[in-house]
Amino acid sequence: MDSRLSAAIIVLGTLGGFPDPPAMGSGGGPASAHTSLVLALQARALAANEKTPAKNDKDAEPPAGLEDQDACIDEHVKADLFAKRQMRGTRERLFQQTNRHELMLQGGYYVSDLFDGTYVVGAAYAYHMTEDLAIEAAGSYTRISSSSSEELERIFSVLGNSSRRELIFDADLIWAPAHGKLRIGGSIDHFDLYLAAGAGVIDSALSSDLAANGGFGLKFFLGRAVALRIDVRDYFYRQQLLSQKVFVNDLTTTLGVSLYLPVGE
Repeated sequence: MDSRLSAAIIVLGTLGGFPDPPAMGSGGGPASAHTSLVLALQARALAANEKTPAKNDKDAEPPAGLEDQDACIDEHVKADLFAKRQMRGTRERLFQQTNRHELMLQGGYYVSDLFDGTYVVGAAYAYHMTEDLAIEAAGSYTRISSSSSEELERIFSVLGNSSRRELIFDADLIWAPAHGKLRIGGSIDHFDLYLAAGAGVIDSALSSDLAANGGFGLKFFLGRAVALRIDVRDYFYRQQLLSQKVFVNDLTTTLGVSLYLPVGE
């Protein structure tokens, strides 16, 4: 029974909408029965209104299970976002360097600060502690060359040494801050951009002094055990020219091939 029906019953009972029965005595005849019927109908209408849920009640409770469904949706979204964040940071590299040994042969051009440019050849060994850090020891051979050979021979004769060979030994720390991909033709090749810094010794007729060096390089990975390297290094040290000692900056640019051990990784 809805609220409109109960309101109509109350109004009829109050205004005398029900026909008056014949008067009876005070002993509880038809008049009292009429009153009891009105009161019973009113009570029944009020009880029905209390049991009927309010359709427009803003404070009405949501259907059972709706809160659990929202919680499940939130958990699914969180799990999806967490999985995507992990995929960005934990994807394995195609070429692994950690705990591997690198053997390298290289050759290139040597630019002297005081003399003519000439060739340089050498070899290097590196141990990769992580994908980004490595320690390297290298040795190179070159010759001192000058277009004014007579003057150079005079210097060598004064020094009592006619050898023009120059040996370069250095130990460096290698740090690779960037790993990238490069599309060449139809294939995608991986490469590293790295920085190098260290110190060593340059041994020649004009120098037997410590030398600091720094530079950068690119490493292109071919397969899982071979890499192609391009290195640029600047050597800062002191040379002896007769009675004078001068500081020089010699530059080397080399191309090398590296083999990683163990090969199968």
